[in-house]
Amino acid sequence: MWTENQKFGSALVLLMVLHLVGFIGWHSAYAELISVLTPVHLLISFWILVGFAGGGQALKVRLMLLYLLGLGLEIVGVNTGYPFGTYVYLEGLGPSIFNTPWMIGINWAMLSLAAGQWVYGYVAELPRWQRQIIASLLLVWMDFLIEPVAPSLRLWLFAGTAGWMNYLSWFFIAWGMQAILGDAMERSNRLAGAVLLCQALFFAGFHLWPLA
Repeated sequence: MWTENQKFGSALVLLMVLHLVGFIGWHSAYAELISVLTPVHLLISFWILVGFAGGGQALKVRLMLLYLLGLGLEIVGVNTGYPFGTYVYLEGLGPSIFNTPWMIGINWAMLSLAAGQWVYGYVAELPRWQRQIIASLLLVWMDFLIEPVAPSLRLWLFAGTAGWMNYLSWFFIAWGMQAILGDAMERSNRLAGAVLLCQALFFAGFHLWPLA
């Protein structure tokens, strides 16, 4: 029987290996294969994070709500231009419904959970609404890292560049998702910081070593 520390260590190593292999793979002759495996990478990261999140069935219900909300907003966004601006999804996130990949809802749920529980782990003494704002700002910062490299990674493509409307929308949507998670965020998650850091380093790496 594994101890909690052994489970955490194994999960941490798996996360690091996934992101490192993905980053190096994108710069290799296997970039097309890495692109196809992006949805699998996202699912594994989400599954690992939830495994350390606690919260039981109530959290799972709330994460499902986040998934549906994220997917629904992206469907509206990509087909109308609101609330994010004019953009299209590329093939990197896998199969789509109404021009929107199914996996984008998982991304919203994963980042929201990771940000909320990471913030709680450091500033649990703050009122919930303040922690929600901090977590939402953290997700906006993450989007700043992602947007410039998203086209190269075959994720999505804006008409021009992502503008202020995209980032403002990210903030309010992220804040709404933190509100939905509610008291599910009243616990820390040992893996939340690792998920956020791996994601941040992964996307920041393409700013330093762009794809050809």
